[in-house]
Amino acid sequence: MLVLGLSACALEPEQLGGIRQDLQRHAEALPQNVLSRPLNVDDAIALAVAHNLDSRVKLLEEVLAQGKADLSIFALLPQMAAKGGVAHRGPEKATRSRDLTTGSTGNYSTSDSQTTRTYDLTATWNLVDFGIAMLRADQEEDRVALAVEKRRRALHLLVQDVQAAYWKAVVNEYAEKKYNALELKLMRSVADAENAERSRVGDPMQMLAHQRAIVDTMRQIAEMQRQTATARADLAGLMGVESVASFQLAELEDGAELKVDAATDDVESLQQVALDNRPELRGEEAQFRIDVQDIYTELLKTLPGIGPFIGRHYDSNAYLKNNAWADAGVQVAWNLVDVLSAPKRIEQAKNVAEITRARRLALGMAVVTQVRVADIQYHQALKEYRLTEQMAAIDRRITSLAQKSRNAGSGSAMEEMKAEASAMLSTLRRFILYSDVQAARARLNAAMGVEPHRPAEVANDVAQAPR
Repeated sequence: MLVLGLSACALEPEQLGGIRQDLQRHAEALPQNVLSRPLNVDDAIALAVAHNLDSRVKLLEEVLAQGKADLSIFALLPQMAAKGGVAHRGPEKATRSRDLTTGSTGNYSTSDSQTTRTYDLTATWNLVDFGIAMLRADQEEDRVALAVEKRRRALHLLVQDVQAAYWKAVVNEYAEKKYNALELKLMRSVADAENAERSRVGDPMQMLAHQRAIVDTMRQIAEMQRQTATARADLAGLMGVESVASFQLAELEDGAELKVDAATDDVESLQQVALDNRPELRGEEAQFRIDVQDIYTELLKTLPGIGPFIGRHYDSNAYLKNNAWADAGVQVAWNLVDVLSAPKRIEQAKNVAEITRARRLALGMAVVTQVRVADIQYHQALKEYRLTEQMAAIDRRITSLAQKSRNAGSGSAMEEMKAEASAMLSTLRRFILYSDVQAARARLNAAMGVEPHRPAEVANDVAQAPR
């Protein structure tokens, strides 16, 4: 008992520490060589895949399912039972017998030693249990596949969220940097127009129109900033980074060439890719196989349990002629209650399988719809982005002409400021719509179940971090 108690203490799981200390250890395990450089979208995805805490939970669930599958193999082996013991009796076991013919009784006698030692080693193998164990082992393998598909789906959604959050965070940083440099000039321009209006210098209606245009531009820029204000915090959580100040993002330039994937008009091929790759559909296939195996399990339970046994025994009783012996045979056991309840149990298992089949069909229709909707959203986002990109280029040319006109003495400061504000607004809107395009593309990839692409060198840098 003392040895067992000490063993139990040795195997006691480690107590949970403070959540703050756990988060600190997690932060120390992040790859500092990656966080020390400006992150591009591939870096952000690699960090999220490797260090996102929700994703790590899915990985551990997959490992747990694989461990259960490995353990299920032992159920296929015969049961081995080893027993041994020492017994002492005092006083001795003394018995006498009565003659049924004469009715007389004899003297007391004994056939048992006062101290005996017994040892038994018996192997039994129930064929019905063996068949059920085989089915259970197949089910555990399917549960591993189910856990893998759940992790794949979580990974697809994670990459989708990372791409959307990354580009919004980059746009927010660009807006803050550019707008902070422009805001003072815009406010000064509004104040100059107000002073001109009060002093009746120039057309008052023109002064008011200028004020309204500048303030409306500032309002639209502030609204865009509000749309992306929380993106950096969202990105930090997705990457498993506790502090938003512990990483930098790659900067955007005004005339930066942004790459977008071309849209396809063959939506049928996209839907076929989704039907072949979506983790939910593969998971439902694995679940259907599990449900079918349950039907076979219920059928096997109606059969009598038949199995051989073999044993080796020893008894130190001094009155036995043979202290060691072996036996073998066949055992048959049949639970009649299982036979009576079999029709109901089999019918229930069939109903569960049919529900899974129906759920898979409904999910297939939902997948087809999701791909079609995501494809439409991507087409619309791409079209709007192209138009906004064209408008931003035009506004940049207008700003350049307004500056040249003012330098030449034929233009006004108000026209130059209005053009500069419009250019800022259209450039910011261009970047916002680019983030929408990337988010729409990520939704389309997730709807199709396409595996995210991660450059090998980025993945290697992240993988080298200590765990």
